[in-house]
Amino acid sequence: MDVKQLEQKLATIQEDQDKIKVLDEVAARYYEEGHYRKAVSYYQQAEQLSLDSNLRASYQGLKGICYFLMNQDSEAHQALIGAKEMLHPNEKSFDEEIFGLVHYFLGSLYEYEGKHEASLESRLVAFEYIDHLHSEAQWMLLAGIGRNYEFQNDFRKAVEFNSEAISKINQNDPEIGYILANLGYNHYELGEYNKAREHFARILATDHDFERQEEVYSMLGLCNRRLLDFDIALDSYLKLLELKQPKSTQESSAWLYIEIAHCYYSLKEYQKSIEFVEKGLKGPIEDNTEKAEIHSYLVNNYHGMSRFEEAVEAGERTLKIADEFHGMEIMLSNLALSYHQLGDTEKFAYYRDWCNRDFPDQDWPKQLN
Repeated sequence: MDVKQLEQKLATIQEDQDKIKVLDEVAARYYEEGHYRKAVSYYQQAEQLSLDSNLRASYQGLKGICYFLMNQDSEAHQALIGAKEMLHPNEKSFDEEIFGLVHYFLGSLYEYEGKHEASLESRLVAFEYIDHLHSEAQWMLLAGIGRNYEFQNDFRKAVEFNSEAISKINQNDPEIGYILANLGYNHYELGEYNKAREHFARILATDHDFERQEEVYSMLGLCNRRLLDFDIALDSYLKLLELKQPKSTQESSAWLYIEIAHCYYSLKEYQKSIEFVEKGLKGPIEDNTEKAEIHSYLVNNYHGMSRFEEAVEAGERTLKIADEFHGMEIMLSNLALSYHQLGDTEKFAYYRDWCNRDFPDQDWPKQLN
């Protein structure tokens, strides 16, 4: 019997209980077809005819879900909160699935509103009823809890719930890439770089059209840099640069040229490193701090090539741009060593003492002593 026939049948039914069953079936059909407004109308009628409080609460919860799916957040919030307060687990007609779904959708609403603690609290209630939810709601709930814990910087818990979400989702579902990305980020924040890069690499291997490819290549580069696998990191950064170049934007990519220059420098490919430093200096740069950082790699590479006069000249120019930037301890050490090679003991002592003062625990300054 199709939905039109069911609607015609409604007009002939006299008993409320029989009418409720048909109203429920009609609403469910419209819900499955994505006609949420019509579904709301029939759930509303079923709610009004129901005498059982849990049954009325269930229909109110279903209305809230429909409102949520129609992006009517205010109506969804009101209906879901009402259902939450009316549902009583110890009374008859209690529906475990509806109870779980009400808290699941409330958790999503709270997350959209930036109420992360309330979102986690609601989702953890839903988690107690996860076995009563359909498979899609299960992995989405788990992934949502993972995001909540990530927001709280509890990355170990985030790993736990995102890993469980991965085990529940269909492995061909295009949404799996987003969970893998979150899982990779969680492992990265925990310092588990090998695990992190496994997840990021899996995204690229299974979804060639993943919309956040730039982010994935960036995180792969960071993971491999942390693991001192500079040649593999370089591959990621060069691919990222290839993705970025066709785009017409004034956004600074100097940070990427810095990463590439650092990888080539670490691999002792000094001329290639200089090539990317020069390219980076020609493009948009956010501020003098970023400009000084990329310029500092001229010092590092000239020192590596034993071109000490050029190294000290580049070093003094860098410090005129900014006297504080990321990676400064590497440049100061190379600047001091270059002065040492040129026999300028006064300048060597000056920059050595600077390193000892500002970076006493770093490996580079220790070599100067």
